[in-house]
Amino acid sequence: MTVERTKKRVNPFYVLLVLVGVAFVVTASAYFVMCLKQLHTTSLYAMNDAADQAFVRVMDQYGVKVMLIELAVLGVATFAAIGTDRFWEKPS
Repeated sequence: MTVERTKKRVNPFYVLLVLVGVAFVVTASAYFVMCLKQLHTTSLYAMNDAADQAFVRVMDQYGVKVMLIELAVLGVATFAAIGTDRFWEKPS
C-alpha cells in the first residue's frame, strides 16, 4: 500500500504574513523602547548618545505610521491568504 503525496504549492500570502508580522513585532518593540527612553529622560535633547536621540526621533515621527501601514498590510494579506487558499492547494 503506497500513499501518493501531492506536493502542495506555497501560498505567497502566508509568506507575506510571516514577513510583515515579524516586521510589525520589531516595529512595535522599537516603539515601546522609544517610549521607555522618553520616560527616563526629561527631554529628547537630554540624552547623551546621538544614536539614542536619532532612534527616539525617528520612532516618534514615523513609528505609529509604520505600525498602521503594517497592520493594514497584515489585514489585506490575511483576507488574501484565506481567499486564495483553495487555489494554492490544487496540485501543480
